[in-house]
Amino acid sequence: MSTPASSPQPTGPALRRAVWPGSHMRVGDAERSAIADRLAKHFSDGRLNEAEFNDRLDQAMRATTMADLTGLLSDLPDAEEAPPQLPAGGRRHERKMLKAQLERERLWLKLERCQYRQAERQRRAHALRWVPVFVVAGIVAVIVLHTLTHSIGAWLVLGLIAFLWLRRHDSAYRGD
Repeated sequence: MSTPASSPQPTGPALRRAVWPGSHMRVGDAERSAIADRLAKHFSDGRLNEAEFNDRLDQAMRATTMADLTGLLSDLPDAEEAPPQLPAGGRRHERKMLKAQLERERLWLKLERCQYRQAERQRRAHALRWVPVFVVAGIVAVIVLHTLTHSIGAWLVLGLIAFLWLRRHDSAYRGD
């Protein structure tokens, strides 16, 4: 009789990763973000195809403990043997760093909003530059139209222009 096949056991580096001290510790956004950044780097380098990248990224973003992050980078070069560690100062230092990062992002968003508003003002000013041109053109058209309709001299000038134009075309047919 055959012996039942044993389930595959992790060996080598996989075994070391599975028994990390603190693998039951919860991970935060900083650790997930660090893993996601490294996965993105490997994806941009062409080591991962899009499906593998998306699967690993989803797993990293759903991770709640350090053990959930194991194996995501194990088959990629420059993989860490230990999980990402918290900064040396602990939770207080981490809060200060996150607060500083939030402040930088807030200032960056404020700058972007300011630049957007400035660009909008410039677009509006550029569009309004044409308004005086159209107003002047309208006034000139009204003056010319008024002059042509209320002045006998303007009609005489138009008649003379038409006569000369027709006479020029008529002489072209006669061969003069």
